[in-house]
Amino acid sequence: MLRRPSFKAVMLAAIVVFCIGGGIAQNITADNSSQPNLEGIWRLSLGQAVLSMVLYQFEGQLFGSASSAEESWNGVVMGQINDSNIELAITFMKGGMLLGIKLIGSYADEEMRGTFYRADSMGNTASGEFDAILINPDTFGYTPVEEKHMEEAKETSEQTIPVQADTSNQSSDSGSRYIDVHSLAHLVPPAAGVIPPGISMGGAGGMGMMG
Repeated sequence: MLRRPSFKAVMLAAIVVFCIGGGIAQNITADNSSQPNLEGIWRLSLGQAVLSMVLYQFEGQLFGSASSAEESWNGVVMGQINDSNIELAITFMKGGMLLGIKLIGSYADEEMRGTFYRADSMGNTASGEFDAILINPDTFGYTPVEEKHMEEAKETSEQTIPVQADTSNQSSDSGSRYIDVHSLAHLVPPAAGVIPPGISMGGAGGMGMMG
């Protein structure tokens, strides 16, 4: 015969579940709180160059956008953070070339510092020190720059398109490829059924010259 669990047993089981669940929740909270939050808009300095960068974060993964108002480009940012160590990669197009910037450094007190490495698809490279400061934790304040190279390329292409001169009114004497069809009228045979002057129809089906 089955016996119903006593009230004390039920309470003991509830306390055990509560303690275990509370411990798991504390561990999850501790894991999340140990990872710094880098979301926001950053001012990134690469030597003399200054960039704007917006970062979004999912656990230890970082992603977002970067832009240069001076060089007029927008790029993609991907990276990660592990404790206080960060790695970011910025990829963008400039002047028809593909460029990349790698940031390796550390994070502390809303600042990033470290070394950057820059390379392009033509084999040019550069490196130096970088630093970044969080200027706004609100990501909605980020605005991409207006890229000018597309407009410049369009204007250049419009300027280099040759303009064809209108030769429709030129006469054949000036070397035009157009010919006045009226000057060829003597080469056109008479139409069917029309008898030229000086030609008479002969007998049945015959044709002769008039005397």
